[in-house]
Parts: sequence; C-alpha cells; structure tokens
Amino acid sequence: MTIARIIALALAAAFAAAASAQAADAESPAATHTLVPVFDCFAMNSAWGFTLSGKLIDAGGSVFSYGRRGKAWLVVPVAEGSAKYYPEADLQDKFSDARRTGQIDAAALAGNTALIDAAGAGKLAIADGGARDAGSSSCHAYVRDAAGKRYRDIELGSDGGVSDVRTTNDAPEAQQLLKWLRSVGVAK
Repeated sequence: MTIARIIALALAAAFAAAASAQAADAESPAATHTLVPVFDCFAMNSAWGFTLSGKLIDAGGSVFSYGRRGKAWLVVPVAEGSAKYYPEADLQDKFSDARRTGQIDAAALAGNTALIDAAGAGKLAIADGGARDAGSSSCHAYVRDAAGKRYRDIELGSDGGVSDVRTTNDAPEAQQLLKWLRSVGVAK
C-alpha cells in the first residue's frame, strides 16, 4: 500500500466519523434542554434599542441568566378571566440563550413554590417609578399547564431595579417571594 493510499483511507475514515457524529448530534433531543421556568426576574427597556436581561429558576432548581439586545421579545400574554398565560414556545424563545449559573436548594425551592398560588390571589397596583427611559424591572412566577402547552403568569411585583413604572402585588406571599428571590441573587 502506498503512502498516498494510506492517507486517502485515513482522511475518508475521518470524514465519515465526523459526518456520523454530526448526524447523531442533530437527531439527539437531549442536546437541547427545555427549561421549565418557575421564577423569573428581568429588566426590559426599549428607550435606546431593545434590551432584555434576567435570571430565572427552573423546576429543577437550576438558576440561569439570559439576555438579548436588538431582537425584541414583546409577547403579550393571553388573558382568561383574571389569569394571564404565555404559550410555552414564547417563554422558550425568551430563555433561548439562558446559561446555567447556579443551583437552589430543593427544600427552599419547594417551600417557595408552594407560595405561588397564594401570591396569584394578590391585587396589583401600578405606580410611577420616578424614572424616565429606564424601562421596567419585575419578577414573575410561572405555573405550568403542560396539557395546554402554556404557563400561567403570576406577577410578583417590581424588584429593586430602576423602573419607569413600579408594580406591587399586595399578597404577603408575593412580598415573601420577592424577598427570597433577592436573597438568592435572582432579584435586585
């Protein structure tokens, strides 16, 4: 066997292995992680071009950071009675660039997740935040409706970030959740 033939066979084998690995990666659903968001605190501003950045906690207790510039995420939730819902696909788009940055204790997550329904019963009050062109900064809890492929949005209120508008949820559980989200570095 000549050197040229050996090199040609080696290159052919390498190309075949690379093509096979690429096909396996493209077919593997495990390569993409579908987030199941539970808590989400974010800032959004469109005064000088769209920006969105935030942190979320998923159902497994992982903490993620996400953000985007330029490409707007202006999805309006669907209202059903007093409840608001986001389609699952819209939230997955919002979190499409999320990077895992930490982990929340499972017991703490379970205890705080148990407060979400009571927080959802609170009344929202909206007031001037005193700033202009600062955008909005708020925290939300999501309750998954897997059958409907959507999430119920429960606004917990504005976090400590600068905002054009301040939202307050009068449920004591919403205030407790905001305090906890600050303590774990998800809210400001």
